[in-house]
Amino acid sequence: MAKKNDWSKEETIIAFNVYCKIPFKSSSKTNATIIKYAKIIGRSPSALNMKVGNFGRLDPELKKQGITGLVNGAKLEEIVWEEFNGNWEKLAFDSELLLAKFQ
Repeated sequence: MAKKNDWSKEETIIAFNVYCKIPFKSSSKTNATIIKYAKIIGRSPSALNMKVGNFGRLDPELKKQGITGLVNGAKLEEIVWEEFNGNWEKLAFDSELLLAKFQ
């Protein structure tokens, strides 16, 4: 059984959806989108914001701008990135289904 601190794949997919919705530089624990989605998945805005930052480390577009994101991410983020990066329709569809499940 996963501890509450461990992120599920479903939560990570929703976090990637949030990563894609807001400009990286606008990501913060006080961002309205971060707050909204954190509440839906039962996480703190700080936790979701960190997860969004973890996705930043995988983004080649940010790397080109000299932005590294957070360096200590989880393997699950890499798995979700590989599954959905460039497959935006699948990300949108799957994450909206998951959001409905969480709500």
